[in-house]
Amino acid sequence: MTDRMRKLASDAVWQACRLLPIQKNKVVFISYGGKGFGGNPKAIALELLKQKEKLDLVWLSRNPALNLPEGIRLVPFGTPQAVKELSTARVWVDNSRGGAHFKKSQQYYMQTWHGFALKHIERAAQEQLPDSYVAQCKKDSSFIDLIVSNSDFMTRVYRNDFWYDGEIALYGSPRNDIFYEENSVFPAAVRKFFGLPQDQKLLLYAPTFRADFSVDGYALDVERTLKACESRFGGAWTALIRLHSNVAEKSAGLFPYDGKRIVDATAYGDMQELLAAVDLLITDYSSSMFDYSLQGKPCIQFATDLEAYKRDRNFYFQLDQLPFPLAQSNDELADVIEHYDDVQQQKCWEYFKRENGIVEDGNASQRCAQWILNHVKG
Repeated sequence: MTDRMRKLASDAVWQACRLLPIQKNKVVFISYGGKGFGGNPKAIALELLKQKEKLDLVWLSRNPALNLPEGIRLVPFGTPQAVKELSTARVWVDNSRGGAHFKKSQQYYMQTWHGFALKHIERAAQEQLPDSYVAQCKKDSSFIDLIVSNSDFMTRVYRNDFWYDGEIALYGSPRNDIFYEENSVFPAAVRKFFGLPQDQKLLLYAPTFRADFSVDGYALDVERTLKACESRFGGAWTALIRLHSNVAEKSAGLFPYDGKRIVDATAYGDMQELLAAVDLLITDYSSSMFDYSLQGKPCIQFATDLEAYKRDRNFYFQLDQLPFPLAQSNDELADVIEHYDDVQQQKCWEYFKRENGIVEDGNASQRCAQWILNHVKG
């Protein structure tokens, strides 16, 4: 079947579903275009399960073997059944651009996005984005009833760059509620998952992807970095390497994985669980640094291709102005680790939070769930 035929078939399904009635108790979730069970939609779905309301919770995923909690129904993403679910939902929740063809008058769409923006996104990056994506974004934004924000800064980004003039709620990021749980299970659970001792210190290296899907920028000298961590922070260290899902297939062979000292964590299902478990994060241009730092743990930027990346997608913040030390070579990285000042870095982070109006407090999922329940019952 050609692309044109697929589009015509999809259009026909959407048109047929216009006639279907809305089911007031149905909430449909999509995360990263159907890639898995994660992000803000996951946290909201789990919170709704706790509410013990009679809801039909539907998760759209490209993975037919995805393991979901009892009470959440799996439907294959991109299928006629998925179109039917979206067309009959009272509320749908997404963290990227879903591509719905229409929204009925009694439906509600909550957009939760997927990170505190470092790189230019949407309208700010319009010249670097395909025209088809820009058109999809504009259409998607016309459907949104609420954008969930975690900061004054992101509220400005949504207002300025999302082709959107509707309601924005300063709720916090549901996915980050995990960092405020007392007696978190994830440090122990992640170590158990990878077969590591419970007293093992964990470094997470999580670079983002490049527009050309190159991995040339992933130049971390893992062994040297681990030795620097052991010298500065003490203990025995293991590196978890997690590449972006867009280049996941390139993970094998890129680093000398041995399952003990250097571990491939690219396929681990939930990034936030890893962030909650590890003792140090090293990343480049990923918004994960802003999530991770809510815990007060060490975070370092390692960017060996900064000028090239700027030419492709510039930043809202310059990297050397962020509250995280920046290294552009392995020599610099080792030096940054050896001289890491916990007290000074925490002061820098607290100042950054105040300046950008970050409001995370561990209750974002509850606020989002209540908004949904209000519209389901309304």
